[in-house]
Amino acid sequence: MKLFTGADLIIYFFIYGLLAWVLNTVIYSLKEQKYINTGVLNIPILICPSLIMTLMIIVSSGKNVSYYGMLMMAFIDYFILDKLGLFFSQRLLLKKEISPERLGYGKSLKISLINAIIITAVCFTFLKTLQPIIFSLVSLIPRIIVNIIAIVLLLLLISDIVFTYIFVRKYPMQSMDSNIAKRKNTFGEWISKNIWKRIYKLYPSLLSDDFEDSNKGISDADKLLEEQGVIFARGINAAKLIWVLFISSLIGDIVETIYVLIVGHELMRRSSFVLGPFSLVWGLGAVILTLALSKVKRQNNLSIFISGFFFGGVFEYLCSVFTEVFFGMKFWDYSYMPFNIDGRTNLLFMFFWGIVALVWFKFIYPPFSKFIEKIPPVTGSVLAVVIALFFICNGTVTSMVMIRTTDRKKHPEARNVIEQFIDNEYPNEAVRKLWPNMNFLEE
Repeated sequence: MKLFTGADLIIYFFIYGLLAWVLNTVIYSLKEQKYINTGVLNIPILICPSLIMTLMIIVSSGKNVSYYGMLMMAFIDYFILDKLGLFFSQRLLLKKEISPERLGYGKSLKISLINAIIITAVCFTFLKTLQPIIFSLVSLIPRIIVNIIAIVLLLLLISDIVFTYIFVRKYPMQSMDSNIAKRKNTFGEWISKNIWKRIYKLYPSLLSDDFEDSNKGISDADKLLEEQGVIFARGINAAKLIWVLFISSLIGDIVETIYVLIVGHELMRRSSFVLGPFSLVWGLGAVILTLALSKVKRQNNLSIFISGFFFGGVFEYLCSVFTEVFFGMKFWDYSYMPFNIDGRTNLLFMFFWGIVALVWFKFIYPPFSKFIEKIPPVTGSVLAVVIALFFICNGTVTSMVMIRTTDRKKHPEARNVIEQFIDNEYPNEAVRKLWPNMNFLEE
């Protein structure tokens, strides 16, 4: 069963080319508070990062593929493609009245290397957390429609490249005014305006200082808000909880890894996700603990301990039930310990949860909260959205892998291309490396 065809690759190329263009547009809009046309073509795609992403998709589908080798390949390829694209763009576009600095001409070797590292890291993140979702969605489209879409997109790309080359060579001093270019610019302006519309909604004081008409970017907005005394994520709100989830998941994974290394003399992966060192139990525990304890009216030590004692037990029990019901897996089993409750939790660990709640609320959360509140306001809000999207995609792919891993016990042969994709990318050996302490319910 083939994982993808040439038509699929063409669609992936356009999806990631569009995504790269959108991300580039967002970055420039945040930097300068206006839409800046990126990319040479009329259609809204960036070819270089899209080519790298397509190459990584092809390479990753092979057998005995090393992540280090794939990342090195992507890094070198992007560096070469970037330089080639720079060369042709200079020959093609510098005859026009366009600022070389604006388009990035004359980039130093250091900047090119940094860009290559960033693009490679972003592409690898997309490969692990976004490509399985896109693959699944594309595979649901009837094959005849996929082929038609791919042919139309390919013809559009070829015709746009030819048209752009001829137009720029023939009319070097004129700007392109095609219908596609107008729609691209309109789309870009819509993205830029909506980003800042949401920022102004979050921080209306920026409007009172006529910041909207200054064409200043995110760094200037942060400076102005800090001068006004605006504090990012004051109190308990969605942005702060996202940052609590992110930092607590990261710290929790590090703590667990060190604990197992010291106690068990084994370097064991403790992450909950397919990508990144993040322990979701710690992250969600910190978030829910923060929400629950903030509602405790009598916040003395005994009240906090009792609340954490029962909260921790219920939380751990429900997490165990959830993983068993939805994924058919056990990540922990305390049946061998005295005073356990169905093997999902026990009185000793509930006591530890009470201690953790007391330590968290009295000693850890206050400086933790102050640290988050020191993040620049606009930057913190933007990154909170990025973190949320990353966790959602990472969690979705993780769920897909867990469900298929459990189902593989009954149906070892893939019944569709989605299952074949997961079997190819995440066989049982790979899953064991991701979650070494995982137990199947059937075992």
